Amino acid sequence: MWIRLSVLLAIAPALQANEPRELRYDWLTQGERSGSLVTRVAADGQRSSHFEFSDRGRGPEIDETMRLNAAGLPVDLKVQGKSYMGAPVAESFSRDAETARWTSTLDSGERPVEGPVFYAAVDGTPDQTAVLARALLNAKDQRLALLPGGEARIDALQTHTFKVGGQTVQATLHAISGLGFTPTFVWLDEDDELFALSYGWMGLAPEGGSAVLEQVGPLQEEAEAAWLRQRAVELTQAMQGRWCLRDARWLDVDAGELNPASDILIDEGVISAVGAAGTAGCAGLPGIDAGGRVVLPGLWDMHVHAGASDGLLHIANGVTGARDLGNDHDEVLRLTAAFDSGKLIGPRLQRAGFIDKKSPYTAPTGMPVDTLEQALAQIDDYAEKGYPQVKIYSSIPPEWVAPMAERLHGHGMRLSGHIPAFMTAEQAVRQGFDEIQHINMLFLNFVADAETDTRTPARFMKVAEEAGTLDLDSAEVGAFISLLKEHDVVVDPTVAIFDQMFRHRSGELAPILRDVVDHMPPAVQRGARAGEIDINDDNAATYAASADALLGLVQRLHAAGVRLVPGTDGLVGFTLHRELELYAQAGIPNAEVIRLATSSAADIADMGTPVGRIAPGQAADLLVVDGDPLQDISALRRGVLVVRGDRVHRPDAIFRSLGIKPFAASIPRD
Repeated sequence: MWIRLSVLLAIAPALQANEPRELRYDWLTQGERSGSLVTRVAADGQRSSHFEFSDRGRGPEIDETMRLNAAGLPVDLKVQGKSYMGAPVAESFSRDAETARWTSTLDSGERPVEGPVFYAAVDGTPDQTAVLARALLNAKDQRLALLPGGEARIDALQTHTFKVGGQTVQATLHAISGLGFTPTFVWLDEDDELFALSYGWMGLAPEGGSAVLEQVGPLQEEAEAAWLRQRAVELTQAMQGRWCLRDARWLDVDAGELNPASDILIDEGVISAVGAAGTAGCAGLPGIDAGGRVVLPGLWDMHVHAGASDGLLHIANGVTGARDLGNDHDEVLRLTAAFDSGKLIGPRLQRAGFIDKKSPYTAPTGMPVDTLEQALAQIDDYAEKGYPQVKIYSSIPPEWVAPMAERLHGHGMRLSGHIPAFMTAEQAVRQGFDEIQHINMLFLNFVADAETDTRTPARFMKVAEEAGTLDLDSAEVGAFISLLKEHDVVVDPTVAIFDQMFRHRSGELAPILRDVVDHMPPAVQRGARAGEIDINDDNAATYAASADALLGLVQRLHAAGVRLVPGTDGLVGFTLHRELELYAQAGIPNAEVIRLATSSAADIADMGTPVGRIAPGQAADLLVVDGDPLQDISALRRGVLVVRGDRVHRPDAIFRSLGIKPFAASIPRD
């Protein structure tokens, strides 16, 4: 059968043999080796990779074999192992002259293909990212169709010289678009082999070349910032001076009441007046017509670890305020300044300090300490820098909690965090906790025993296995809830991420994205089927019962008057919407859910600037939605305008820039 030359090249095996070679890399966490990637390239070009790292008892372990054709495209691929949270990984792909076939724990398919196409594995090793980058560099217009769907393109950004093991290496930073919401960055050496990957405090570098990561990180961050700065120019409407948001049905979030259509006068980013048409002083001023839609204060996400690229998703989803619960001090200050100035699109940021003790399970955030004296000194330093709160982590010894709380309270600061390992939540509350992060920490008060090391994934699995059997109406649980109320302990449930962890079986849609997945880029749609923990026929019902128990406890906490703060600790924007929907599902009235995510959260964040309400003197952080969230909480997903002080953003334009199909048509510019 006659086959065109382009098709033949697309499927032919690599034609030129090379000497076998081995590429070795270190996975680094805060500069310390915590894993590795080893790639062996055979004489016939077949690539075999093993990738693993450990992160507080979690981490992937993946074996991958790949055979490429003369164009550098996979024609045979096999991936085996486990994902970061332990879900099984089993994936294969093959291609002949006419057909591509694949199967994985997520899906399977068969499709006629002709010409260049790249199969993007769900859980491939970092070597596959470099293989894709090389294939893109060799492709026409540096673009390739992806299987099962989508398209990727590559741009070379900058080249630098590095020293590795006494040798000089030139490496180039490339940006691959089409795999997610924002570009994927990868460094390739002179041979277009993988050189480095940087993910903030984690990354990959040549074996023994940890200093490389310290160099490539800032360079990559600046490249990402340049991309984001351009988005800010394109996607921001400056509204300095006096202007009006007209014909807006505004929500009094404290009263839970929707007011008739009014005009909102904004002066230099601050609400100056709210009143019926003709009474707010809007005559003759420029403005934007809300068309009778509902306007509410911008939402707050009270549990993030802020990154520059998160800002776009925050604002597009109506999140105008966020609390960072663990980050590098200089980085969070840079982000705050960039978001506040408008150089980058993003929310207001409140920050919390972070302290953990050095251990095999130390969190990859901040500077871990060895002694209580060092921990107290860090508290003093955070106080001097103006932090209102410090979050502690799982490796803090229980006997440190009381003196740390005393020092924090002496500075007028709050203590929050994980419940330290081998300590109960009740003990932590009695010794000075002001806030507890994560709903699982409350369940551990009842299901953990003296042998449960909650520095490890046991803090998830123990709850997954036993929370469903806990009697939430027992005297023991009731007394604990009363203790939380008595001590005014705030709870940051992040229930959406645990609901997803306990329910999301590989091959099914992730609950967080299930209702919006059709709007996502193709690669994100497929990734939404990748489960986290190993859920199977034997444990699915048990884990689902535990997920139900999470919501049951959220409902009981709220009914008892325990203050809740909605946060994500995951994919920003979409996860917050899911968090709020789960609160409503748990039985909390929509008006209360909205109050928790606006005025109540803003009061707890305590920015020093009035924010979180629609009233004179409040910062003009506003979300205009298509629908009534008092009747349908999912209306929060349909933002049509977001005001962040003296700047206006249109969610549909931001979503399109991220490859996301908009959820509603935004209010156009005048």
